Amino acid sequence: MTYSLASAPKTTNSPRKRGPRYRYTACRACSARAVLVFLGYGEALTTLGAFVGGRPQTSPLILIASMGTIAVVEMVLTQGWLWIRETVREHEARLRGLPNSLPGVVFQFFVREDGTVGHHFISEHAEDVLGVEADPAPFHERCMNCIPEPHRREIEQSIEVAIDEQSDWEFETPFDRPDGERVWALGASTPEQRDGETVFNGVILDITERKEAERRRTTYEELKESAEDGIVIADADGDIIDWNPGAESMFGYEKEAIVGRPIETIMPDRHREPHRRGMERVRETGRGNFLGETVELEGLHQEGHEVPVELALSSWEADRERFFGAIIRDITERKNTEQALREERDRFETLFESLPTPVVRCVAQDDGVFVTDANPAFEDAFGLAATEAAGAEINHMLVPEKEHDRAREFDRRVLENGDVRAEVQRSTAEGMRAFQVQAISRRPDEGPPEIYATYTDITERKQRERRLDAIFNHTYQFTGLMEPDGTMIEANDTALRFGGLDRADVVGTPIWETHWAQTGDASRQRLQAAVERAAEGEFVRYERPIQGGGEERTIDFSIRPVTDEDGDVKLLVPEARDITERKRREENLRAAKAEAEEASRLKSAVLANMSHELRTPLTSILGFAEAIGEETGGDGGAVSRFASLIMKSGNRLLRTFDNMLHLSRLEAEQQAELAEPVDVTAAAHSVVDEFREQADENDVALRTNEMDATAWARASSEQVEIVLRHLLSNAITYTEAGGTVELRVDRAGDDLLVEIEDTGIGMDPDAVPALFEPFRQASEGRNREYEGTGLGLAVVQRAVDRMGGAVEVETELREGTCVTVVLPGVEMATGGRPSAQA
Repeated sequence: MTYSLASAPKTTNSPRKRGPRYRYTACRACSARAVLVFLGYGEALTTLGAFVGGRPQTSPLILIASMGTIAVVEMVLTQGWLWIRETVREHEARLRGLPNSLPGVVFQFFVREDGTVGHHFISEHAEDVLGVEADPAPFHERCMNCIPEPHRREIEQSIEVAIDEQSDWEFETPFDRPDGERVWALGASTPEQRDGETVFNGVILDITERKEAERRRTTYEELKESAEDGIVIADADGDIIDWNPGAESMFGYEKEAIVGRPIETIMPDRHREPHRRGMERVRETGRGNFLGETVELEGLHQEGHEVPVELALSSWEADRERFFGAIIRDITERKNTEQALREERDRFETLFESLPTPVVRCVAQDDGVFVTDANPAFEDAFGLAATEAAGAEINHMLVPEKEHDRAREFDRRVLENGDVRAEVQRSTAEGMRAFQVQAISRRPDEGPPEIYATYTDITERKQRERRLDAIFNHTYQFTGLMEPDGTMIEANDTALRFGGLDRADVVGTPIWETHWAQTGDASRQRLQAAVERAAEGEFVRYERPIQGGGEERTIDFSIRPVTDEDGDVKLLVPEARDITERKRREENLRAAKAEAEEASRLKSAVLANMSHELRTPLTSILGFAEAIGEETGGDGGAVSRFASLIMKSGNRLLRTFDNMLHLSRLEAEQQAELAEPVDVTAAAHSVVDEFREQADENDVALRTNEMDATAWARASSEQVEIVLRHLLSNAITYTEAGGTVELRVDRAGDDLLVEIEDTGIGMDPDAVPALFEPFRQASEGRNREYEGTGLGLAVVQRAVDRMGGAVEVETELREGTCVTVVLPGVEMATGGRPSAQA
C-alpha cells in the first residue's frame, strides 16, 4: 500500500474540547420537555379522535394510559442514554489527560486502504517539542515539511514497510522547527488494523541532547584516536581506564595491556611517591599542585628508558565519582633541540670571546642603540672595557657628532632589512679609523630588537686603495679589468673620458664590442684573437687603432693575464698608451727621412764639436776656479767668493749641457734601450746617498721606505739612475726648509713602482702636462724663484718611455707633489734573484 500527502484528509473525527459540566443538566431538562410534549400531543389526538370518529373499540383512557406508560419508558431510556454518553465522555477526557501527561508527543496516525493518511489524535506537547500546533488535521503535512531531504523519503518508505509487514514503525530524523531551531526526533509506534485502516499508536521524543552527547562522544573518540599526543584517563584510585594510540606510541604499552593498571606504571620511581601524595590531596580537597597547569617531567617507557614529556593534568567528577585526565606530549625532539641550542650558544659565546674581530651586541630602544656586551677585541680596538661600554649609546660613544644622523639611518636600515654592510669612520684609541661594519638584527619573542655588529679595520686597505685608485684612475694610460672571456669588469677614468663613456656603457660588454674597438672588422677580429691568446696565459702586446670621443687614435695596447696559485687565468688586464703623436712624429720623420738624417748628422757633428769646444774650456775654468778657491783657503774674501760663483755657474752649465746632450740622444734614439734586469732598490740607495748632503744643506729630511729586499725591473740601469737623480733633485729643490722628501720602491702586480713624494710647494694640477716639455717649469720668466733649465722632467719622460714604463704626477698647490714611475717588473726566482727567463 502507498499513500500520498495530497490524499490526506483535511478533517477527521477528532474529539472536540468539552464545555463546562452544566451542559449535561441542560440536556436532561431538554429530554423531560420532549416527553411532556409527546404526552401532550398524544392526549390531544386521542380526545380529538373520540369526538370525531365513531365509538372506539378501545377506551381513550386506556390509550392515554398506554401513551403515558410509553412516555415514561421513553424518558427512562433517554435518561439512561444521556448518562451513558456522559460517562463515555468523562472516560474519554480521562484517557486524553493520560497522553497529555506523558513526556513527548503521543499520536495516533492512520493510513487507509485508499492511501489517505492523517492523525486521529495528537497530544498537547506537540507545540512544545516540535513547534507544530497539536491539530490532527494538518499535523502530518506540516511535520513532513519540517523534515529535510533525504530523511523525509526514508520516513515514507519506513511507513510502507511497517504497513506491508505489520511491524513496529520507528524513525529517527532531524526536524527543523518553524522557529528555525533544529532538533532531533525519535518516533516509535505499533500498527493496528481497524475498519479498513492501519492505525499507528506511538510517541515522538526529543532526542536532541542525546544526539549532541553522541556527537560529542564521537568527536572525542575521533580526536582521541587521531591525536599525536597521549591521552590517559584514570579513575579515583589512579587506575588507567582509557588509553589512546598516542599514549601507546609514546610509552610502548598497548591499550589492552595497560588499562586497569595504576598510572604509576608509566612513571620513574622518583616520581611515584610525590604522585601518590598529590592524588591523596586531590581526593581530600579537590585541589592539586599541578591541576590546570602544564608541567615538564619524565615518563617511563615499557622498555625501561625515560621519555621527556609535557603534561597537562585535569580532574572532574561524574556520577559522584572522580576522574583524572592527562594530555601528554613527547618533547624529546624539543629537549634535543634545546640541548643543541645550549651547546650552540656555548660555542657562540666561546667564539664571541675569542674572535680577533671586534663584535658588539646591542638593543634598539626608542632613544638609541645601547651596548649590552662587547668582546675583548672590541675593547682593544676602541679602547673601551666591556664594563664601560655596557649600557652606553653606541653612536654617541663611537661616532663623531656630525655623523650621528647617518649612523641613525644605518641603524634604521639594519632593523628594517635585517642585514646591512657598510664602510664607516669610527673613533678609536688611535683616533679616527675606517671600518667595514656588518650588522644584523634579531627580533626575540620578548624584549626589544637586538643588533649584532662586527667591525673590520680597513684603514690600511683604504689607504692602499686610494694609492691604487690614484694609479688606476689618474694615470694618463688607459687601463681596465676583464674576465678571461673578454667581458669588461672595470675601466679607469682616463679611458672612459677618452671615449666619452660611462661605466654602464662598458661594464658587462666584450671589449671588442665596446665603442673603443669600433675601428673596422679586421681590427675587432684581431682584438678578439688577442683576448683568446691572453686567456691561455700569454702576454699580448701590439699597436692598434682606438675610437675616441670624436676621433680615431693609435695606442700601444697590451693584455696581461693574472693567474692564481695553480696557474689558471682569473683576470685579464688591458692597458693602452696613446702613441698617436709619436706615430705622427714617426711618420713625419719617415716622410723627411733624408732631411732628418742630414740634420741628425749635422746635429751629431755640432754636438761632437760642442762636446769638445765646451767641455775643454769649461773643464779648465772649473779647474782654475777650484785652484783659486784652494789657494785662498775659503777666507771669505772677494776672490774666494768669485771662485765659488765660477764653480757653481760652471757646474750648472755643465749639467745643462749634459741634459741637452742626453735629451738629444734620447730623441734621436741614438742611445739604445738595454732590456736587462736592474736592481732598482740598489739604484735608489745609491742616489739617496748621493743627494743626502744636498738635502741636509737645505734642511730637508730625506727618507726611504724599507728597501732591504731587492726589487728588479726590466730597464736600463743608466736610465734608472738618471730618472732617480732628476726626480730626487727636483723634490729637494722645490721643498722648503723643514720639509720632507721620501723615496719608496714597491710592487703593484707585475709592475715595479718608484714613488718620490715631497711636502714642497706643489703646483696647479692643470700645469702638470706642460712640465714634460723641454725648457718648461712651473714658474717661468726672469723673476722665477727657482733655477733650472726645465729639461729634467723632459729627460725623465723620454727615458721612462724608452724603458716601456710610465710617469704619473699627483700634486696640489702648497700641498706637495708625488711622482710615480711605473716600470715593467721582472719575475723573481728562488733566492731573490731574477729568473733565467728574465
